[in-house]
Amino acid sequence: MAISSLHQQNYYWRFDKHLIADIDRHLFTPYYWQSRNAVVGKESGRGTTWFVEAQTAEDGTQQWVLRHYLRGGLMSKLSRDRYLFKGLKHCRSIAEFEILHRLHAENFPVPRPVAAQVIRHGLHYRADILTQRIAGARDLVQVLQEAQPTEFYEELASLIARFMQAGVAHADLNIQNILMDEQKHFWLIDFDRACIRKPAEAWQNRVLARLQRSFEKEQQRHNIAWTNADWNVFINRYQKLVN
Repeated sequence: MAISSLHQQNYYWRFDKHLIADIDRHLFTPYYWQSRNAVVGKESGRGTTWFVEAQTAEDGTQQWVLRHYLRGGLMSKLSRDRYLFKGLKHCRSIAEFEILHRLHAENFPVPRPVAAQVIRHGLHYRADILTQRIAGARDLVQVLQEAQPTEFYEELASLIARFMQAGVAHADLNIQNILMDEQKHFWLIDFDRACIRKPAEAWQNRVLARLQRSFEKEQQRHNIAWTNADWNVFINRYQKLVN
């Protein structure tokens, strides 16, 4: 990947020149893609995630994921999408772009980053990111509408163990952020606020506890086909790999 940077007025960008020859702020607005009839889907959560079809600089037609960064919790009452500017490398879109770039280059199953945008407003900024869409992938809430075999949880444990041993601390490891593609391969997405740190049992256990709560929550909300026995298969395999 040929990663480039560009600064125009209060706009800052990091982008892959193999995918985008000329960066432009319009690429980060859904209206641009709607005007070109290039929106192929969307998902709603805290905000709207847009799936768009793009003609890349070198690799032909691809589908990308466009996401605008939004606050959650009490801070969203003060500002829905503005963050304190502490330097470019600390901006959420830039930080996520960089960790995805590093992990993708090291052949981790993560989306390839396309471009990150920061719009500075004095002491604050807003941010957006474009990443490649994983073709034919579904999140585990969808996958677990049907019960899965023991091998499913053992392979999932192998994936999580690989990230943990590399020191990748995912800030929101839940089953909506784990995808499975048509070849039955797992992927991790949404690396907002993720970081790479020294492996340690304390923070790793917090990440695993969050994942377990996610299984339990989605079992209640969406009646996923998951049991505590499935978690035991997962955690036993994980512990064998990391110990």
